[in-house]
Amino acid sequence: MAIKGSKAYEIDGKKYSFAFQDGKLLGANEIDASNDLVSNVDLNAPIFQTDAAKSNITEAYNNFKNKSATGNNVENFSGVEQATDAEKSAYSDLQTKKLSNEQFVDEAREGGIVDNQNEERFYSSPRFNNDYTSSDIMMYPQDMNTSQDHFKIMRYNYQRKDINASKPRRNEVQTVDGVERTVSVAGDSVVGSKLLGSILLPMPKVTDVNGVEWGKSELTISGLAAIGAVDKLTRGGLFSGKSEAEKQNDQNIKGELEKLRGINPSGSSAKNFASATYTQIVSKLAGFAFGTDLDADTYLARSGGRVLNPNAEMLFQGPVIRDFSFSFLMIARNEKEGREIRKIIRFLKLGMAPKFRNTTYLKNPDIFTLQYKSGKGENDVLNTVNRFNPGGLALTTMAVDYAPNGYWSAYRDSQPVAVKMDLSFTELRPIYEQDQLETPSNSVGY
Repeated sequence: MAIKGSKAYEIDGKKYSFAFQDGKLLGANEIDASNDLVSNVDLNAPIFQTDAAKSNITEAYNNFKNKSATGNNVENFSGVEQATDAEKSAYSDLQTKKLSNEQFVDEAREGGIVDNQNEERFYSSPRFNNDYTSSDIMMYPQDMNTSQDHFKIMRYNYQRKDINASKPRRNEVQTVDGVERTVSVAGDSVVGSKLLGSILLPMPKVTDVNGVEWGKSELTISGLAAIGAVDKLTRGGLFSGKSEAEKQNDQNIKGELEKLRGINPSGSSAKNFASATYTQIVSKLAGFAFGTDLDADTYLARSGGRVLNPNAEMLFQGPVIRDFSFSFLMIARNEKEGREIRKIIRFLKLGMAPKFRNTTYLKNPDIFTLQYKSGKGENDVLNTVNRFNPGGLALTTMAVDYAPNGYWSAYRDSQPVAVKMDLSFTELRPIYEQDQLETPSNSVGY
């Protein structure tokens, strides 16, 4: 009889599903918000020894064995029929292999896209979902040597772990067994636990553009005075997000400047400040009285050949999300390679499409991670070109030209001889300094 899983039960803040076979309790699995397997858990673990946990197991057992017939339900955990230790151990080994993808290692698959079994093992993530076969590792050209430079696209389900998914790698103080410890926390990511397949392609044209937003800011004397008032109300930056060292440094610099010029922090004497403020107020009132738009600069320019100093500066306004565009020309040299090209195109189209749930809600499309690689190992990422945001990327645009030469040319099965595929990806969060510092010192960074 097939192994059946129960619905999810929340125990001590985590979700668990219980497995049954032939009417016997076989094992337990921790699952995530998408009901994907996280880990196999020992039924003898302390978390399942509480009355609440045993009650959940009993309910799952009754639902599985008796369905809607309530007359045969057991009343407590002691009545739950359990599998033998050997059966439980075998099930635990099976689940562990699913997590590490070892269930595919010994299976000889014919007609797979990657014929070399070792390459299949390397390009099957430990989080590979067992609903997909190893043939979901797509490759063009089919005779690609993966020990040479190549481009890898991996597709994952979209999964949010927090309302704010824009934070970089950071250190956080966490309490573990009653002891506070500083631990390194990975940067935010919406990359889910379910790998839906991979594509290996030749190296494209490689470029990266990093940028930040800077904008012009202008403040006249009255604006500077207002900022001074805010500075005092926030107690010198106490509520502005500055560290103690930064606030003290600001105060020291301000004090030295005051000693040097003997004037107020805005850089103008009290007399000039009062004059500028008066001029602004009067010009506004005069313009209102005569129905015209008269500002202080117009009045000062026409009456005395001067204007209020705008104190112009360029100020940092925020990070820029990076975009990447790639173009691939795929020529089918045989029927099998033509099928593979079609499979790659369909795979990407499915990944970028939103998922319809009902007339009220849509579910996010899948997201992607990208790598420039040379070799089969997980750490064989090229250091000579940029890396991609570990938080994931969205495939925003996909353009496929089935006649890139300007005329239709196809084989007997109507497979186009050449297909040009243009992809545009956008990273899902900014790259911060902390992210750059995490890259190898001999690499170019993100």
